[in-house]
Amino acid sequence: MKEDYVLKGTTAQITLTLEKEVAETIKKMAEFTKFGESEIVNTAVKRFIAVHSDFLPRKK
Repeated sequence: MKEDYVLKGTTAQITLTLEKEVAETIKKMAEFTKFGESEIVNTAVKRFIAVHSDFLPRKK
């Protein structure tokens, strides 16, 4: 499970605007777990993508 959070492969940076409560919660989670904020958000977004494939363009 812990290895699920490690960033793998090439990384890229983007700038996001989050609701204040979400940003504060991510910060608390990172402090508690000792995982980086990027690792936590990356894992959450990957899980979102896996569940919401309908947000992606259809393959031709």
